[in-house]
Amino acid sequence: MKMSGRKIQGPNEEILVLPRPDGDLVFKAKAVLDYTVFDSLVPQPKPPKMRKRGVSELVEDNKDKNYLEELQNWSTKRMDFMILESLRTGTPELEWETVDSNNPDTWKNYEKELREAGFTPVEINLLNATCITANSLSQSKLDEARDRFLASQVELTSNGSSPQDVLRSTRSGEPAKGSESVRLG
Repeated sequence: MKMSGRKIQGPNEEILVLPRPDGDLVFKAKAVLDYTVFDSLVPQPKPPKMRKRGVSELVEDNKDKNYLEELQNWSTKRMDFMILESLRTGTPELEWETVDSNNPDTWKNYEKELREAGFTPVEINLLNATCITANSLSQSKLDEARDRFLASQVELTSNGSSPQDVLRSTRSGEPAKGSESVRLG
């Protein structure tokens, strides 16, 4: 796929650099493009069916307490998967000791490992936010991109459409008023 002649390749990427006395820690987070693995390991829960008075067919009970709890657990695992997958594809040299990518029950361990490695709560939040940013668009990022585009359009119109030299003569062949050759810009 191309846009304006430029080949579009690869997902969005965000970088977080955390300073350490023995050398900076560089985390790259890439957008997750495929949730197939997640969906196969952790299927989305479905609400139970119930009969409503006066309705002949069964309807979904979206307010069922157990369903809402399962949905919350599913959402948490989806977020954990997204963070781990973003870091796995962006920072492949990062190794976890207690996280098994094939075992959803271990995914939450990444935060514990980060704490045990000496990461502060603020650093963990920054790392999570970096992964979330790689996987989403904020209004401020959209505004920045639009402003860059508009600034590039102003540059194009100010650089190419106006003549850069003042004419020495008019079309009639007579010298133009103040007919010195003047270079603008």
